[in-house]
Amino acid sequence: MKHVNFLSNLLLKSVLVGFFFLFAVQGASAQYRYPNHFRTGVNFAYILEGDNSGALFTQQYTRELTDHFHFTVSGEYLSSSRYDKNIQLFTSRKAFVMFDASFYYDLYETEKYTFKFGVGPAVRRRSELDLKKGDIPQGATTTPGRNADEFFVHIREKDFGGKAVFETDFFDDTRLFFGMRAAGYFYNKGTSIFAVGLNMGYSF
Repeated sequence: MKHVNFLSNLLLKSVLVGFFFLFAVQGASAQYRYPNHFRTGVNFAYILEGDNSGALFTQQYTRELTDHFHFTVSGEYLSSSRYDKNIQLFTSRKAFVMFDASFYYDLYETEKYTFKFGVGPAVRRRSELDLKKGDIPQGATTTPGRNADEFFVHIREKDFGGKAVFETDFFDDTRLFFGMRAAGYFYNKGTSIFAVGLNMGYSF
């Protein structure tokens, strides 16, 4: 009888330890339990040439390849403009549709947060409208401005380049997380872009 009670107590303790371990594992950060991450972000974007600024909206999917390496594909949309207070007119408007693929490396990682750096190739479709003065360039698509010597130049180009990004994520005990990012985009034609912003994501 004592032997049966001993086995029963041992079994009960084992079950309790098992449940404790299960809850401990369930309480671990989402980044360790789920290898896929989807995040959406809003960024302030500054276009280095022309003194334009605007908003950059990002959608990003990340797959963890190892404990420290991740692969990411992103789709982004940037809308920016420049307003001249003296003439009360928008003298530049730009809209970029951007895609890139990046490899990330975790610089520092804990159960609650991670800092990582990523680089990779990028491509964009660039649509621009800029106010110019003087002679109209040959072959350019233009519309007249307010004055006789002013005109708006329309540009539609496809550019190739690269992206470098520093990103951090903060996890809690659910699949949701949030973070911050700073990114630079560099292309073979047109202007480069610098952006800083916030992300919110979901792990699965």
